[in-house]
Amino acid sequence: MQMFDRPTVTHFEQDGVVVVAPIGEFDIAGTDLLRSAFADAISADRAQVVLDLSGTTFLDSMALGTIIGAGRRASGWGGWVRLVAPPANIRKVLHLTELDKVFGLYDTVDQAATHDVDRRSSTPGAVS
Repeated sequence: MQMFDRPTVTHFEQDGVVVVAPIGEFDIAGTDLLRSAFADAISADRAQVVLDLSGTTFLDSMALGTIIGAGRRASGWGGWVRLVAPPANIRKVLHLTELDKVFGLYDTVDQAATHDVDRRSSTPGAVS
């Protein structure tokens, strides 16, 4: 029987935005960890968040709901959440649920952090 590592989440500030980086599989058992990371990362004075999914191998519906909640919280303070470098399996889920349009997909943290969104558009105008 193969033992899987527990998921982890790191977050740090880079160029005026908070980067949240979940690593591993996020199912119902890891959702609280993800929720806690967003709670620590998003506040009234820090509401621009880049979610680096490059180390994430799985997101279930609870984890997707947590990301949606983080986006609403950031938006409520005039900020945003942007998604970076999801693996193909996660990219497919984001596309099927249209969350790629809601949050935007970017290739790098720098692209997501510096992208100037056209506020008149209904979509974030992301790259990729």
